[in-house]
Amino acid sequence: MMRMKILGFLALPLALIGCDTLPGGSNAKGEWPYASLGNKTPLLIAHRGASGHLPEHTLEGYQRALNDGADCIEPDLVFSKDGVLVVRHDTFLSTTTDVASRPEFASRKRKSPDPEFSDKEDWWAADFTLAELKTLRAIQSFKGRPKTFDGLYQIPTFDEVLELAKSRVTVTSEPVCVYPEAKSPAYHAGIGHADMAEKILASLKKHGMDGAGSRVFIQSFEPDFVKKIDGMTGLPVVMLVADKAGLDAAMAMPGAPFWQGLGPNIGMLRDADGKSTGVIEAAHAKGIPVHPWTFRDDQPIGGKPIATSMKEFFALGIDGFFTDFAITGYAVRNDVLHGVE
Repeated sequence: MMRMKILGFLALPLALIGCDTLPGGSNAKGEWPYASLGNKTPLLIAHRGASGHLPEHTLEGYQRALNDGADCIEPDLVFSKDGVLVVRHDTFLSTTTDVASRPEFASRKRKSPDPEFSDKEDWWAADFTLAELKTLRAIQSFKGRPKTFDGLYQIPTFDEVLELAKSRVTVTSEPVCVYPEAKSPAYHAGIGHADMAEKILASLKKHGMDGAGSRVFIQSFEPDFVKKIDGMTGLPVVMLVADKAGLDAAMAMPGAPFWQGLGPNIGMLRDADGKSTGVIEAAHAKGIPVHPWTFRDDQPIGGKPIATSMKEFFALGIDGFFTDFAITGYAVRNDVLHGVE
């Protein structure tokens, strides 16, 4: 099963981007010059939508990201009080919605039920029904990014994101890839919600996106969840890791690697001298693609223009990349593909 999933995973970037398999090591214009699994151009994953320009995790943000050249849209999933999968990056609401300005919800602010944020007081998504969440409006969570669109857009459900994906194609006229992240599945189970793996797979099945060849990747930071859902689906699953300790812990589990993709923090891939740490090479030796996170135009790496950094990471052999600014990722990838300095 794992071999079948790996093969499907590796075929996805090629199908999405519409490029031919490239001759090894070729640097001709129109051919990807960097060696990687299959020598395919890296998959462009719109992190939280077009979150560099619009409030994150909104249908409008996903539309913008697809218009800007994304191959994949990435919804982060949490539960509402009534057990609906809704799209938020955090289990709390204050940073990405206008809940703090809503007097009708003032009494809902409370100490965290989520062990990850034990000392935090906030409004928690799991305390709100879907109907209540739908009355809120999204806001830009990053300082320095445009606030023009604050207060305009609703919180979408996972089902609504899947409907959007089915209704669209990429700028290269390929089916839209969906890359959902299960946020804090153990926490949600601990407060009495249904199994998140079952709910995610049920939604995908409902929309006909659970079969072989579906443009879907399922990701999580929790190794137990990744291992569980890997045994429940033929879709590729991605192990997210924030640091070497997280990767080592996942690799120490019985049966590891039980994932078909690795999503590391970009800081894990190079040492202080800019040389590869070996994470990519080790994953590739097992046939596992690497999709690092997150490239941001407004957060340069080492003081360099983000385009320069992207090209440096492309040269390391990454197989996909998360970015808040899909339009930049699309432009830089095309520049490399066509030999533009």
